[in-house]
Amino acid sequence: AEAARFSFLMVLPPILGATLLKAKKYYELSQGGIQDAVTSADAAPVSAAALIVGFIAAFVSGLLACNWMIRLVKNAKLQYFAYYCFVVGTIAIGYKLFQ
Repeated sequence: AEAARFSFLMVLPPILGATLLKAKKYYELSQGGIQDAVTSADAAPVSAAALIVGFIAAFVSGLLACNWMIRLVKNAKLQYFAYYCFVVGTIAIGYKLFQ
């Protein structure tokens, strides 16, 4: 169980790093410092409130998913995890093939 918790915690630094890089990029785009493929005509304005609500929703759902997976591993019901991986993998492959 501790190994599962550790593996979930190990993913936090890359996610936070990627988030900071994206935030920096979007900040520079908003200041007009970087010319990107997205032009001002293509970009839709998003309010800070919508971004905060989206962040909170993603954070809470991520925590719930991590807690669910850790509980699943603790109870040694890895058979269910295998089914989950199979279904998600099949959906991902199907999506990529029929995109």
